[in-house]
Parts: sequence; structure tokens; C-alpha cells
Amino acid sequence: MTRPSLRKSSSAPSPSPEPLPDWLAWPVRVVAVAVVVPVKLVWELLVAFRRYVLEPIPRLLFRYVIRPIGIAIDYVILRPLGWLLRNLIWVPLVWFAEHVLWPALKALWAGTVWLARHTKQFWILLGKGIAFVLYALWRYLLVPLGVAIRWTVVALYRYVLRPIGIAVAWLVETGYRYGVRPLGLAIAWLAVAVWRYVLRPVGLAVAFVVGVFVHYGLRPAGLLIAWFWRHVVVPVGHAIAWAWNHSVVLLWRYLVVAPVRWTWQSVVAPTGRWVRDSVLRPVGHTVGRVLAALGLR
Repeated sequence: MTRPSLRKSSSAPSPSPEPLPDWLAWPVRVVAVAVVVPVKLVWELLVAFRRYVLEPIPRLLFRYVIRPIGIAIDYVILRPLGWLLRNLIWVPLVWFAEHVLWPALKALWAGTVWLARHTKQFWILLGKGIAFVLYALWRYLLVPLGVAIRWTVVALYRYVLRPIGIAVAWLVETGYRYGVRPLGLAIAWLAVAVWRYVLRPVGLAVAFVVGVFVHYGLRPAGLLIAWFWRHVVVPVGHAIAWAWNHSVVLLWRYLVVAPVRWTWQSVVAPTGRWVRDSVLRPVGHTVGRVLAALGLR
């Protein structure tokens, strides 16, 4: 046998809201008419002003102002200016190029060709003369000059640079062997002696003193501080925390938190739910019906 369900089905129709009493419904209707109707009228006036005044202005301005001005500029300025440019500049330039410049260029080309044909032997002789001069320059001037420069460079390297290089190398080797190397060995011996007989003993003495100070000074002091922290500070802290939790915290919980919680659960929350269900919700439904009746919703 099935047990009846205690919960209502979610598909069940919700109960209709209770109508407001007449003493509350009529003031709400009057307020809605006095506030909503003027706002609606103002909104319709603004829509009509935008549709019949603001929107036609750009079309009328283009049709009766901008377009006539553009046509006037085209007929008064642009077309006469184009005619002047064509008949005073372009046409004379074309005539000059066809009847003056082109015949002059043709005549110049023909004269150049005729002159080249009748002076061909002169240009051949001139080219041969230039070639002979360049060959003589190369053979009797540039080649001997190159040989002289090569001999000079070889002699300079053999009799000047090479002896100087050998002398510098001998000086460097001698200075390293009898100067730098003995000095380096002396500095190394001195550094080893300073480390062995000065720095190392001093370091060992300092390490011994620091070890004695740490073992017989810092370590006992640290152990004493740790004992004091563990056996004095920590128990005192626990005692203070226990006293705080069992005095101030308990008083705050039972004198402030508990009364505030009881006041909220027993007085404030039920009063708020009653105001929401009995006053605000019926007023909201009434205002919605009024707006729907006026066609504003």
C-alpha cells in the first residue's frame, strides 16, 4: 500500500492573489493614473517629435540645401575650370608636342645619325689612340711602379721589420726568463710562507676561541632560554588563554550573541515575513493589474 505524498505537486496551479480592499485599491489606482498617464503622454510626444521633426530634417537639408549648392558649384566653378584647363593648357601642350617638339627630336636624331656615318673613321682613330695611350700607360708607368712598390715592401720587411721583430722577441723572452719568472716565484714563495706561518695559525687560534665561546657561552645560554620558554612562558600563555576563553568569551556569547540571535529569529524575521506576505505582495499585484488595465504593461 503506497503512502500518500506529503508534498504538493509542482504542477498544481498557484492560488490567485487576494484582491485589495477598496480603501487601498482606489488610492493606488489614482496614484497610478496621476503618475503613469502623464509620463506616457510625454513619451508619445517625444516619439512623435523624433519621427515628424528630427528625422525629416537631414533629408530636407540634403534635398533643398546641400544638393543645390553642389549643382551650383559644379556649373559655376568646376566645369568652367575644367574647360579652361583643357583649352588653355592641355590642347596647347599637345599641339606643341606634335608640331614642334617631335619634329625637333626627329631632326636631332637624323643629324646625329648622319654625323656618325660621315665621321666613323675619326671615331675609330680616336678609339685606337685612346687604347694605345692606355696600353703605354700600363706598360711603361703602372707596371714599373708596381715592381718598385713590391721591391720596396720586400726590402722594408727583410731589412727593417724582421730585425725589429727578432729584437723585440729576444727582449720579451729575456725579460720573462730573468725578470718576470723570478719575481713570480718570489711572490708565490712569500704568499705560501705568509699563509703557512701567519694566516693559518691566526685562523686556527680564532677558530679555537670561537669554539670555546660557543661551547661554554652561547650553547648554555641557548639551553637556558629554551628551558625558560618551555617551562615558564608556554604554561603562562596557556593559563592566560584559558582564563580569556572562560571569562570574556563566555560573557560575550551569553550576554550579546544569544539575545541578538533570539530577537532576530523570534521578532524581526516573523515580522518581515508578515509584512512581505500581507502588505507588499497584495500591493504589487494590484499595481500590476492597474498597469495592465491601462495598457502600460
